Amino acid sequence: MLISLESAPSPFRHNVWGRLLAALAAMLLFATPVYMAYLLSSWSQPWMDRTIIAWIKSVSEALPYGLNVLISGDYGVVTLGIYSFIWAFPVVVLLGGSLAAAEESGLKDAITDSLERWMSIIGLSGRDLIPVLSGFGCNVVAVFQSRACSACTRKSCVSLIAFGSACSYQIGASLSIFGSAGRPWLFFPYLLLLVIVGAIHTRLWAPKGGVPLHPVRRTHFDLQVPQWSAMMRRVWAVIKQFLQQAMPIFIMMCLAAGVLQLSGTMDKLSKLAEPLFAVIHIPVEAASSIMFSILRKDGILLLNANDGAILTSVSAGQLLVIVYLASTLTACMVTLWTIGKELGWRLAAVITGRQMLTSLVSATCIMLIVGR
Repeated sequence: MLISLESAPSPFRHNVWGRLLAALAAMLLFATPVYMAYLLSSWSQPWMDRTIIAWIKSVSEALPYGLNVLISGDYGVVTLGIYSFIWAFPVVVLLGGSLAAAEESGLKDAITDSLERWMSIIGLSGRDLIPVLSGFGCNVVAVFQSRACSACTRKSCVSLIAFGSACSYQIGASLSIFGSAGRPWLFFPYLLLLVIVGAIHTRLWAPKGGVPLHPVRRTHFDLQVPQWSAMMRRVWAVIKQFLQQAMPIFIMMCLAAGVLQLSGTMDKLSKLAEPLFAVIHIPVEAASSIMFSILRKDGILLLNANDGAILTSVSAGQLLVIVYLASTLTACMVTLWTIGKELGWRLAAVITGRQMLTSLVSATCIMLIVGR
C-alpha cells in the first residue's frame, strides 16, 4: 500500500528547516527505542540479580578461586555474559524494528538524503548516519551495519562510532553516576560533548579531499506503509547477526577481562595512568574506573565504590571530565575486537591511537574551561 504525496514537496527538502526536521526525525527514530530498551533492562536486571545471578554465584563458590572468578566474578563469563544480553539484546531488537520500519517506509532514505550535506562537512555521507545512531544502542552491531557505508567513508564512520556513539551500557552507567552524585543535569552537556567533539574528531582525521555528494535529491515525500512480514525478516536478520557474531565476542571478552582481573594487569595499568590523569587534575582514585571502562563502558560504575566517596569529593566540572574521559579514551574491548575483525588490526590500532589523543587533548581543554 503506497501513500503518495506527489502534490506536496517533501518537508525534509525545505530550504530553511528541512534539515532540522530530518535531524529531529532521526533522533526520535533511534532515541525512542533506546530509551524503551533502557527502561526494560533497568527493570529486568534487579530481578535477574536476585534469581539467576545469585544462584550462579552460590553454586560457583564451591569451585576453585580462579575458575569462580572467570565464571561468576565481576567480569565472569556467565554473570557478565548475562548482563551483556540483558542490556544489549533489547536495544538490538527495538532498534532493529525501528530501522526496519524506516527502511520499509522510505523514511530512512528521505532523512539521509536531507542530511547529506551536513554529514559531508565532517567527512561522512548521509547514509553513514544510520550506523552512527545505531551505536547509541550497541557499538558492535553499529560496526557491522557500517558495511552499508561507502568504501571511502566507512573507516571514518567506524571511528565516529567508537568515539561518540554512547552505547546502552555507557548511557546507563553515566546516568547512574550523575544521579548518584546528585547532578543528573550533567548528562545533557555530556551528550553534547560527545556530539561536538565526535564531529571535530571525525573531521580532523577524515581522509583529505572531502566526500563526494551523491544525494537522492527527492523532491516529493513518498511513504510506503511497511509490510509486517518484510519488517520481521529484517529484524530477524539483525537478531541472528547479534546472536551469531556479537554475543560470541562478548563472551570471549568476558574471559579476557577475567584473566586481566586475576593477573592484576588492570591494577598495574591504573597505577601507570595515575600521573597522566593528575596532569589534567583528575583524582587518582578515579584512575581505576577509567581504565576498567576500556574493558566495558559501565566500568565507570566503580566510582560508586565506598558509597560514592569519590563522587562527593569532586566538582561538577571534574565529574563531567571523568565520565567523558572514561567514555572516549578508547572504545570498549568488544568494539575494538569487532573493528579489528572487520577492518584489520592495524586500522583498529590507528583508530585507537587517534581516539586516545583526541580524548586526552579535549578533556584537558574542557577541564581548563569548566575549572577544577
